[in-house]
Amino acid sequence: MKKLIGLFVFLLGAAQMTDGREEKFEIEFEYPTDKSETCLSDVQSWSASERKFVSRNPRGPIVECHLLRDEFLVCEEPAVLYGPGQTGPHPANHSFRNEGKCLKMGGYKAQEVELTSVKCKVLDCIECHGPRSFRVWKPCVIYTGHYFLTTLLYSIFLGLVAVDRFCLGYSAMAVGKLMTLGGFGVWWIVDIFLLVLGYLGPADDSNWEPNW
Repeated sequence: MKKLIGLFVFLLGAAQMTDGREEKFEIEFEYPTDKSETCLSDVQSWSASERKFVSRNPRGPIVECHLLRDEFLVCEEPAVLYGPGQTGPHPANHSFRNEGKCLKMGGYKAQEVELTSVKCKVLDCIECHGPRSFRVWKPCVIYTGHYFLTTLLYSIFLGLVAVDRFCLGYSAMAVGKLMTLGGFGVWWIVDIFLLVLGYLGPADDSNWEPNW
């Protein structure tokens, strides 16, 4: 009973304090104008390459353009230095990597894949802070519509007539394989093992299309 009386007295006092007037609560927000502001105090000691990935205004609503994900960018495709399937002298330096060029495309292992710097541009419908065109390091990988599972099925069921070699772009070898009915069966079996082990791929040095 005492608690109810105390609660009634408290509510009565609160009603008298408001004096029948409605109180207004306002929250003031001041947009940070210091673009060099950062949440990290030791950023100045970082190298230029490390500071590149730090937002100059982390409390602001606009993301730095160079921090956007790939789906918001349009980037150039990496290109082979000497053309598909061609070779040439090894360059004296690696300046060609700053132009989106690669010595070779793809690789059977991740550590075998080269990196090159390609030019990227932010999509017109995306708002961001900073330069909208910049260079990004990308793996030397291209896709030209070749699927591993499809090619493997071609090799198993139609390898005797060289359908797999034709699809991969090895036209000259495919004709020889076709004329000998899969190298009298030996070439047919060998190509299946080469595909499974990863030693046979598209002739244009492209990678297999991902399945996701």
